[in-house]
Amino acid sequence: MKRMVLLLALAMMAVVGVQAQTCSRCGDSGKIELPCQPCNNRGTWQCDDCHGKGLIECYHCHGSGELKCIQCNGTGVRGDDVCYTCGGQKTFRCEACKTHRGYLDCTRCNCKGELSCFHCGGTGWRVWTCPDCIAAGRR
Repeated sequence: MKRMVLLLALAMMAVVGVQAQTCSRCGDSGKIELPCQPCNNRGTWQCDDCHGKGLIECYHCHGSGELKCIQCNGTGVRGDDVCYTCGGQKTFRCEACKTHRGYLDCTRCNCKGELSCFHCGGTGWRVWTCPDCIAAGRR
């Protein structure tokens, strides 16, 4: 039974293939490819978080690279003496952003400054099934 169904399907495909014409819209490929307009055919776009820089402002020190000493409230003194915690410096170097002094690595784009376009999957081209031949390549 399965063999008969397969032979019938092959026979129908042969008849359809003889009568079918080449699809003029897709040129027998069954798909239509157009440049991706959202990314201007580049495949990437600028990261919204870091604005293409790969770094974001540190949320601990707000980009200053330093934190106010909490023991002396940023005055450098405690009572009549120099603050022993900060040594009278009033601030500490921010440990969160010490590598980039005031900035952190952008985790959204992995410091690249760009993201892959989700419209085209990073190819720069949008691909659709041909509506005329329904991806068959022939009409």
